[in-house]
Amino acid sequence: MTAETNDRLLLNAALDGELDAAGMLDFEARLAAEPALAAEYRRLSALRQAMKARLPRESAPEALRARIAAMARAPTPAPQAARRARFSAASYRALAASLMLGVLLGAGGYGLIAPPPSSDIDRAIVAGFIRGRLSGQPVDIATSDRHTVKPWFSGKVAGATTVVDLKADGFPLVGGRLDVIKGEPVATLIYQRREHQIAVSELPGAAQPSGPALETRDGYSLVKWSDTSRRYVAISDIPPAELEAFSAAFRNAVAAEREEPAKK
Repeated sequence: MTAETNDRLLLNAALDGELDAAGMLDFEARLAAEPALAAEYRRLSALRQAMKARLPRESAPEALRARIAAMARAPTPAPQAARRARFSAASYRALAASLMLGVLLGAGGYGLIAPPPSSDIDRAIVAGFIRGRLSGQPVDIATSDRHTVKPWFSGKVAGATTVVDLKADGFPLVGGRLDVIKGEPVATLIYQRREHQIAVSELPGAAQPSGPALETRDGYSLVKWSDTSRRYVAISDIPPAELEAFSAAFRNAVAAEREEPAKK
Protein backbone atom coordinates (compact mmCIF):
# COMPACT_ATOMS: atom_id res chain seq x y z
CA MET A 1 0.00 0.00 0.00
CA THR A 2 1.41 3.43 -0.94
CA ALA A 3 2.13 6.33 1.42
CA GLU A 4 -0.71 8.29 -0.20
CA THR A 5 -3.18 5.50 0.55
CA ASN A 6 -1.90 5.20 4.12
CA ASP A 7 -2.38 8.94 4.64
CA ARG A 8 -5.96 8.76 3.33
CA LEU A 9 -6.79 5.88 5.65
CA LEU A 10 -5.15 7.72 8.56
CA LEU A 11 -7.16 10.88 7.83
CA ASN A 12 -10.41 8.93 7.73
CA ALA A 13 -9.54 7.11 10.96
CA ALA A 14 -8.80 10.41 12.71
CA LEU A 15 -12.01 12.01 11.44
CA ASP A 16 -14.04 8.96 12.56
CA GLY A 17 -12.46 8.99 16.05
CA GLU A 18 -10.89 5.56 15.52
CA LEU A 19 -7.38 6.47 16.73
CA ASP A 20 -6.40 5.77 20.33
CA ALA A 21 -4.80 8.47 22.50
CA ALA A 22 -1.24 7.64 21.43
CA GLY A 23 -2.23 7.43 17.79
CA MET A 24 -3.99 10.78 17.96
CA LEU A 25 -0.93 12.43 19.55
CA ASP A 26 1.26 11.10 16.74
CA PHE A 27 -1.28 12.29 14.18
CA GLU A 28 -1.41 15.79 15.68
CA ALA A 29 2.39 15.93 15.59
CA ARG A 30 2.27 15.11 11.87
CA LEU A 31 -0.34 17.81 11.28
CA ALA A 32 1.97 20.36 12.94
CA ALA A 33 4.93 19.22 10.83
CA GLU A 34 3.17 18.67 7.48
CA PRO A 35 1.15 21.67 6.18
CA ALA A 36 -0.25 19.72 3.22
CA LEU A 37 -1.61 16.99 5.48
CA ALA A 38 -3.06 19.59 7.85
CA ALA A 39 -4.76 21.38 4.95
CA GLU A 40 -6.30 18.13 3.71
CA TYR A 41 -7.50 17.35 7.25
CA ARG A 42 -9.19 20.77 7.48
CA ARG A 43 -10.77 20.32 4.04
CA LEU A 44 -12.20 16.90 4.91
CA SER A 45 -13.45 18.19 8.27
CA ALA A 46 -15.28 21.00 6.51
CA LEU A 47 -16.76 18.54 4.02
CA ARG A 48 -18.00 16.29 6.80
CA GLN A 49 -19.73 19.22 8.44
CA ALA A 50 -21.34 20.23 5.14
CA MET A 51 -22.48 16.66 4.47
CA LYS A 52 -23.84 16.33 8.00
CA ALA A 53 -25.87 19.49 7.49
CA ARG A 54 -27.16 18.63 4.00
CA LEU A 55 -27.49 14.85 3.76
CA PRO A 56 -30.84 13.33 4.78
CA ARG A 57 -30.74 11.21 7.92
CA GLU A 58 -32.25 7.75 7.91
CA SER A 59 -34.54 6.43 10.62
CA ALA A 60 -35.47 2.89 11.50
CA PRO A 61 -38.51 1.56 9.60
CA GLU A 62 -41.72 1.46 11.60
CA ALA A 63 -41.92 -2.32 11.12
CA LEU A 64 -38.52 -2.77 12.79
CA ARG A 65 -39.46 -0.50 15.67
CA ALA A 66 -42.66 -2.50 16.19
CA ARG A 67 -40.76 -5.82 16.18
CA ILE A 68 -38.28 -4.59 18.79
CA ALA A 69 -41.05 -3.22 20.97
CA ALA A 70 -42.87 -6.57 20.72
CA MET A 71 -39.71 -8.43 21.74
CA ALA A 72 -39.34 -6.16 24.75
CA ARG A 73 -42.89 -7.06 25.83
CA ALA A 74 -42.21 -10.83 25.64
CA PRO A 75 -43.29 -12.68 28.83
CA THR A 76 -40.60 -13.43 31.41
CA PRO A 77 -40.51 -16.48 33.76
CA ALA A 78 -42.36 -16.40 37.08
CA PRO A 79 -40.20 -15.49 40.14
CA GLN A 80 -39.95 -19.09 41.38
CA ALA A 81 -39.00 -20.40 37.94
CA ALA A 82 -36.45 -17.63 37.57
CA ARG A 83 -34.81 -18.71 40.83
CA ARG A 84 -34.62 -22.31 39.65
CA ALA A 85 -32.99 -21.43 36.34
CA ARG A 86 -30.39 -18.71 35.82
CA PHE A 87 -31.57 -17.82 32.35
CA SER A 88 -34.39 -19.33 30.38
CA ALA A 89 -34.88 -18.91 26.66
CA ALA A 90 -37.43 -16.17 27.35
CA SER A 91 -34.91 -14.34 29.55
CA TYR A 92 -32.36 -14.37 26.78
CA ARG A 93 -34.95 -13.03 24.34
CA ALA A 94 -35.97 -10.27 26.73
CA LEU A 95 -32.33 -9.33 27.38
CA ALA A 96 -31.57 -9.22 23.66
CA ALA A 97 -34.67 -7.15 23.02
CA SER A 98 -33.73 -4.70 25.78
CA LEU A 99 -30.26 -4.27 24.35
CA MET A 100 -31.61 -3.76 20.85
CA LEU A 101 -34.19 -1.30 22.11
CA GLY A 102 -31.49 0.62 23.98
CA VAL A 103 -29.41 0.87 20.82
CA LEU A 104 -32.43 1.98 18.83
CA LEU A 105 -33.46 4.64 21.34
CA GLY A 106 -29.89 5.82 21.73
CA ALA A 107 -29.58 6.25 17.99
CA GLY A 108 -33.06 7.68 17.69
CA GLY A 109 -31.88 11.17 18.60
CA TYR A 110 -29.76 11.14 15.46
CA GLY A 111 -32.26 9.26 13.30
CA LEU A 112 -29.79 6.42 12.74
CA ILE A 113 -29.79 2.64 13.10
CA ALA A 114 -27.26 0.10 11.84
CA PRO A 115 -28.23 -0.82 8.24
CA PRO A 116 -27.41 -4.07 6.43
CA PRO A 117 -23.96 -4.29 4.80
CA SER A 118 -25.26 -3.43 1.32
CA SER A 119 -26.74 -0.22 2.74
CA ASP A 120 -23.35 0.63 4.25
CA ILE A 121 -21.77 0.36 0.81
CA ASP A 122 -24.55 2.36 -0.86
CA ARG A 123 -24.30 5.03 1.82
CA ALA A 124 -20.53 5.32 1.32
CA ILE A 125 -20.92 5.57 -2.45
CA VAL A 126 -23.59 8.28 -2.20
CA ALA A 127 -21.47 10.18 0.35
CA GLY A 128 -18.42 9.94 -1.93
CA PHE A 129 -20.40 11.27 -4.88
CA ILE A 130 -21.73 14.21 -2.86
CA ARG A 131 -18.30 14.88 -1.36
CA GLY A 132 -16.80 15.07 -4.85
CA ARG A 133 -19.45 17.57 -5.96
CA LEU A 134 -19.16 19.75 -2.84
CA SER A 135 -15.36 19.81 -2.83
CA GLY A 136 -15.05 20.81 -6.48
CA GLN A 137 -12.39 18.08 -6.75
CA PRO A 138 -14.25 14.98 -7.96
CA VAL A 139 -11.06 13.34 -9.29
CA ASP A 140 -7.59 12.62 -7.94
CA ILE A 141 -6.23 12.20 -11.46
CA ALA A 142 -7.81 14.34 -14.18
CA THR A 143 -7.40 12.94 -17.70
CA SER A 144 -9.49 11.44 -20.49
CA ASP A 145 -6.71 8.95 -21.33
CA ARG A 146 -7.70 5.57 -19.92
CA HIS A 147 -4.14 4.33 -20.41
CA THR A 148 -3.08 6.96 -17.85
CA VAL A 149 -5.92 6.35 -15.40
CA LYS A 150 -5.57 2.55 -15.31
CA PRO A 151 -1.89 2.41 -14.19
CA TRP A 152 -2.50 5.24 -11.69
CA PHE A 153 -4.61 2.83 -9.61
CA SER A 154 -1.89 0.15 -9.69
CA GLY A 155 -0.67 -0.54 -6.15
CA LYS A 156 -3.48 1.55 -4.64
CA VAL A 157 -6.28 -1.02 -4.95
CA ALA A 158 -6.37 -4.80 -5.08
CA GLY A 159 -6.35 -6.17 -8.61
CA ALA A 160 -6.44 -4.39 -11.94
CA THR A 161 -8.94 -1.59 -12.55
CA THR A 162 -11.31 -1.78 -15.51
CA VAL A 163 -11.15 1.49 -17.46
CA VAL A 164 -12.99 1.87 -20.79
CA ASP A 165 -13.38 4.75 -23.23
CA LEU A 166 -17.05 5.66 -23.70
CA LYS A 167 -16.67 8.97 -25.52
CA ALA A 168 -18.30 7.55 -28.66
CA ASP A 169 -21.32 6.61 -26.53
CA GLY A 170 -21.66 10.14 -25.14
CA PHE A 171 -19.95 9.48 -21.80
CA PRO A 172 -16.37 10.82 -21.97
CA LEU A 173 -13.94 9.82 -19.24
CA VAL A 174 -12.72 12.73 -17.09
CA GLY A 175 -10.53 10.90 -14.56
CA GLY A 176 -10.55 8.76 -11.45
CA ARG A 177 -10.22 8.91 -7.70
CA LEU A 178 -9.56 6.68 -4.73
CA ASP A 179 -12.50 6.16 -2.35
CA VAL A 180 -12.51 4.29 0.96
CA ILE A 181 -15.50 1.98 1.42
CA LYS A 182 -15.79 -0.07 4.62
CA GLY A 183 -12.13 0.60 5.34
CA GLU A 184 -10.85 -0.61 1.95
CA PRO A 185 -9.47 1.53 -0.91
CA VAL A 186 -11.73 1.35 -3.98
CA ALA A 187 -11.19 2.60 -7.54
CA THR A 188 -13.84 5.09 -8.71
CA LEU A 189 -13.99 6.29 -12.32
CA ILE A 190 -15.63 9.58 -13.28
CA TYR A 191 -17.43 10.05 -16.61
CA GLN A 192 -19.26 13.11 -17.96
CA ARG A 193 -22.78 13.45 -19.35
CA ARG A 194 -23.44 17.04 -20.43
CA GLU A 195 -23.05 19.08 -17.19
CA HIS A 196 -23.53 15.98 -15.02
CA GLN A 197 -21.04 13.41 -13.75
CA ILE A 198 -21.27 9.66 -13.35
CA ALA A 199 -19.13 7.85 -10.76
CA VAL A 200 -18.45 4.13 -11.16
CA SER A 201 -16.98 2.32 -8.15
CA GLU A 202 -15.37 -1.09 -8.70
CA LEU A 203 -15.53 -3.43 -5.70
CA PRO A 204 -13.90 -6.87 -5.45
CA GLY A 205 -15.68 -10.04 -4.47
CA ALA A 206 -18.08 -11.01 -7.27
CA ALA A 207 -18.43 -14.74 -7.92
CA GLN A 208 -20.78 -14.71 -10.91
CA PRO A 209 -22.35 -12.15 -13.25
CA SER A 210 -25.53 -10.41 -12.11
CA GLY A 211 -27.67 -7.37 -12.85
CA PRO A 212 -27.91 -4.69 -13.91
CA ALA A 213 -30.30 -3.47 -11.20
CA LEU A 214 -31.55 0.11 -10.92
CA GLU A 215 -32.14 1.64 -7.48
CA THR A 216 -32.76 5.10 -6.05
CA ARG A 217 -31.09 6.32 -2.86
CA ASP A 218 -31.24 9.81 -1.31
CA GLY A 219 -32.45 11.25 -4.62
CA TYR A 220 -29.67 9.70 -6.73
CA SER A 221 -29.94 6.84 -9.23
CA LEU A 222 -27.69 3.80 -8.79
CA VAL A 223 -27.15 0.92 -11.19
CA LYS A 224 -25.46 -2.22 -9.83
CA TRP A 225 -24.05 -5.18 -11.73
CA SER A 226 -21.20 -7.67 -11.47
CA ASP A 227 -19.02 -9.96 -13.53
CA THR A 228 -16.83 -12.87 -12.48
CA SER A 229 -14.26 -10.70 -10.69
CA ARG A 230 -15.81 -7.34 -9.82
CA ARG A 231 -18.94 -5.65 -8.52
CA TYR A 232 -19.81 -2.27 -10.03
CA VAL A 233 -21.99 0.55 -8.71
CA ALA A 234 -22.67 3.56 -10.96
CA ILE A 235 -24.25 6.66 -9.42
CA SER A 236 -25.41 9.97 -10.91
CA ASP A 237 -28.13 12.61 -10.84
CA ILE A 238 -28.93 12.10 -14.54
CA PRO A 239 -32.28 10.48 -15.47
CA PRO A 240 -32.39 6.76 -14.59
CA ALA A 241 -32.80 5.75 -18.25
CA GLU A 242 -29.55 7.52 -19.15
CA LEU A 243 -27.71 5.86 -16.28
CA GLU A 244 -28.97 2.48 -17.50
CA ALA A 245 -27.69 3.39 -20.99
CA PHE A 246 -24.31 4.23 -19.46
CA SER A 247 -24.24 0.89 -17.65
CA ALA A 248 -24.99 -0.95 -20.90
CA ALA A 249 -22.27 0.95 -22.76
CA PHE A 250 -19.76 0.24 -19.98
CA ARG A 251 -20.54 -3.49 -19.92
CA ASN A 252 -20.41 -3.75 -23.72
CA ALA A 253 -17.04 -1.99 -23.83
CA VAL A 254 -15.63 -4.29 -21.14
CA ALA A 255 -16.90 -7.39 -22.98
CA ALA A 256 -15.42 -6.18 -26.28
CA GLU A 257 -12.08 -5.42 -24.63
CA ARG A 258 -11.86 -8.88 -23.09
CA GLU A 259 -12.66 -10.56 -26.41
CA GLU A 260 -9.88 -8.75 -28.31
CA PRO A 261 -6.93 -10.81 -27.00
CA ALA A 262 -8.75 -14.04 -27.84
CA LYS A 263 -9.20 -12.95 -31.49
CA LYS A 264 -5.50 -12.18 -31.99
